[in-house]
Amino acid sequence: MRPDRVLFLLGLLAIGPAAGCNRQPPAAGGAAPATAPAVTVVKPEKRPVVRVVEQPGTVHAFEETVLYPKVPGYVRALSADPDKVARLAHDRLIDIGSRVKKDQVLAELAVPELEEEFKQKEALVRQAEAEVSQSKKALAASAAGVTSAKAMVAETKAGLTRAQALHDRWQSESARVGRLVTGGVIDTQTRDETLNQFKAAEATRAEATAKVASSEAAVAKAEADRDKAAADVVAAEAKLDVAKADVRRVDALRGYTRVKAPYDGVITRRAVNTGDYVTADSKHGLFAVAKIDPVRVVVNVPEADAGLVEDGQEVRVTLQAMSGPPSVGKVVRTSWSLEPGSRTLRTEVDLPNPGGKMRPGMYVSARLTVELPAEWAVPAAAVGKVNDEPVMYLAEGGKAVRVIAQLHRGDTQYTQIRRYKRPGAGEWTTVSGDERIGTPAAAFSDGQAIP
Repeated sequence: MRPDRVLFLLGLLAIGPAAGCNRQPPAAGGAAPATAPAVTVVKPEKRPVVRVVEQPGTVHAFEETVLYPKVPGYVRALSADPDKVARLAHDRLIDIGSRVKKDQVLAELAVPELEEEFKQKEALVRQAEAEVSQSKKALAASAAGVTSAKAMVAETKAGLTRAQALHDRWQSESARVGRLVTGGVIDTQTRDETLNQFKAAEATRAEATAKVASSEAAVAKAEADRDKAAADVVAAEAKLDVAKADVRRVDALRGYTRVKAPYDGVITRRAVNTGDYVTADSKHGLFAVAKIDPVRVVVNVPEADAGLVEDGQEVRVTLQAMSGPPSVGKVVRTSWSLEPGSRTLRTEVDLPNPGGKMRPGMYVSARLTVELPAEWAVPAAAVGKVNDEPVMYLAEGGKAVRVIAQLHRGDTQYTQIRRYKRPGAGEWTTVSGDERIGTPAAAFSDGQAIP
């Protein structure tokens, strides 16, 4: 028979001659003596283990938003709850438990001064539009003035050309007449008359030159007026843009007088009534809205199992308050860091909740199963505890030798072992697979005979 598979009874190992002398026969009708546990010697084997992490958790709303007023005012009215009106056949207002849709109006505020300010801003827009139109017409007139001034320049230049031609004619005539007078052909009176005509032509040319300069200056002024009119158009359009932006700003504030639901959800708190005066710093807000589809299941995983949790892992969630099969979800997010006090990892699982059966605050049990890679493993019973330290009993030289074990992971059947060392030893020994280990550990003591 192989030594590592010898079965023996723990009671027989402890029997001695003295015990045999003092043993009394069992009383008639008494209970049969308890059977000692069967023990054996095994070797480590490479085995994967399935680790099951099962922890309690709580259902949370996916989001919960407290709604505050942006502008101060009086509550004009609370909106009706269409669902309750349909079911109860009489008026019901938005209140706790009301199912609401995204952008559904929950309450309306009365802010008369805001309405008047909006009308004023609209009037300023109309005024700015009129100024834009006026400035554009002024620009058109200025552009026409430039055209007219340029035409006048052309006209005066033509006059200058005529005056120059007349000047040249009389200048030539005056020179010719002077030569004739010198030769005695004509009298000096004719010469004087010709000279006067020349002087008159010279003055006409100077006048035409001045008119050209004046008309060119008029063009420059007309162009400056046109540029100013164009700048006035730009300024008027900018003023119009400012006025329109102001209208949009006030209109946005008017929009805040209608308190709306931010998403599909349920009203979990109402702290307002018709006629209340509310401000942006209201203590509790007007409403609290919870998004309940999907819901967020929060599970706090202990430090020992925190390293097993990864995004995308399947989780089975059982609600204590609901019958039926567990809901199956996946790990969506974790806090990554552990809570300092409890040393737990916040793990969240999102679950669809179209009917709203799962409610925030409900207690759940979450089960996460992880298959770990193969490592050296022994039966779970082969590992015991002495002074809160995991121990094993090696079969060496026919005796049980207690060693301290460093564990990896385990399940209900097997425990993975990383290494071991004898009490008081400084160095650890890595598991090789050749070790002979007694099981169950509870059946052994250090130094006990073991085949």
